[in-house]
Amino acid sequence: MKVSILLFIFIILFSCKKEHEGISDCMCFNGDVLDSVMTITNPVFETNDNQEFLTYNCAEVEIAIASVTDSAGNESCENLVDVVCISNTPYTVKLAKKINYTSTDFTKINTDKESDKRFLINEFKENSKQIFEVNIDKNKEIVAIKNLRNNK
Repeated sequence: MKVSILLFIFIILFSCKKEHEGISDCMCFNGDVLDSVMTITNPVFETNDNQEFLTYNCAEVEIAIASVTDSAGNESCENLVDVVCISNTPYTVKLAKKINYTSTDFTKINTDKESDKRFLINEFKENSKQIFEVNIDKNKEIVAIKNLRNNK
């Protein structure tokens, strides 16, 4: 009887291990899905064999839009982003040659141009803890990136 109780306690303790380690079951990119949209954080721009990649952690979020009025009476909309979970596992996806990037302004990024690469690298460094929405095409390449917390 004591062995079965100890075994039961042992199983319960190890079933909770995921939560204590911070490992989560966030909704992440599934390689079988074509033309998908996902949310990420901690993006890092990398170049390997003359190809650009984005390494990131998946983030599961809930998004709401709020109407905000400033002291001058000007009204605007803002995204309210609530982070449900962030995966501990880093993922890497190839960047397309032409990327649409949206933060406070819309920008077309050509990863062949050094100035565009530097712009994107700086954006990721300055906003690494922000939440981004990325669009992945049927070739499993990122074609659009949107900074959800800076976008108004």
